[in-house]
Amino acid sequence: MNGVSAILTSALVLGGLYLLMAAGLTLIWSTLRVFNFGHGALLMFGAYLSWTLLDRAGLPLLPALIGGVLALALLGVAYEFLLVSPFIRRPNGDMLVMVATLAATMLLQSAALLLWGPEIKQLPPLGSARIELGGSVVQGTQLVTIVLAPVLVGLLALALRRTGIGLTVRALEQNREHAQLLGISPRRVYLFVVTIAIGLAAVAGVLLGSMRFISPAMGDDPLLRAFVVLAFGGAGSLGGTIAGAYAIGLLEAVTTYYFGLSWSPVLVFLAMIVIMLARPEGLLRNQVRSA
Repeated sequence: MNGVSAILTSALVLGGLYLLMAAGLTLIWSTLRVFNFGHGALLMFGAYLSWTLLDRAGLPLLPALIGGVLALALLGVAYEFLLVSPFIRRPNGDMLVMVATLAATMLLQSAALLLWGPEIKQLPPLGSARIELGGSVVQGTQLVTIVLAPVLVGLLALALRRTGIGLTVRALEQNREHAQLLGISPRRVYLFVVTIAIGLAAVAGVLLGSMRFISPAMGDDPLLRAFVVLAFGGAGSLGGTIAGAYAIGLLEAVTTYYFGLSWSPVLVFLAMIVIMLARPEGLLRNQVRSA
């Protein structure tokens, strides 16, 4: 029983982290048709901003964490203004945006190294609560991750279905030209999508910085895992992304428990290669859409 509870706990924590990352990526892909290669660096920057507000500005933990997330979400406005809008309408605009976000990754990592140095940093645990589930202890930050990730993505899904801006996002996803004929401003939608996606990445960065450490390269591995999630669930499908995030989290938890941590990325990326060869549109895409 201890083994099963440990695997399930790890799967829910990892799945929650990957969900926060991948949900933003799939939202950007569904509207802009580009992959944001700067997403991992933005996760890292959000963690550093929260640490700065906590350690340097002396804010209490919760305001510092919320402030870091909001600050990075505001940075998303500049991100969209500088890296999306100038290129997306040009010929081969999708490729130009992806190259720009890749350049942003290197810029943000260099800026983090310059501003905060190479020493690793860490955010304190989010609460002192400890819950025992079948012999496995779930600590504060893990518990917050398990609960917060599906709640935030669930609220996003609800907003996409029930709010005016959500309906415009879905209209632009389905047919950009028709949406523009109806008077929908793509720029407004892009700004909303990029800001929300970067805000979710910031939340993931705060959680990861509390459970592990903060470093300039901390976002690289979650970004790669998020791409695996998109390959599994289908890029552009929020339902597939949710299922894919927890499926990859479970696969990684099982692999780590039985074979060790070093085998986890090997089997995860092997699964991604098999899925991309067998079903390039995503293993769960059709099933989720028909559900």
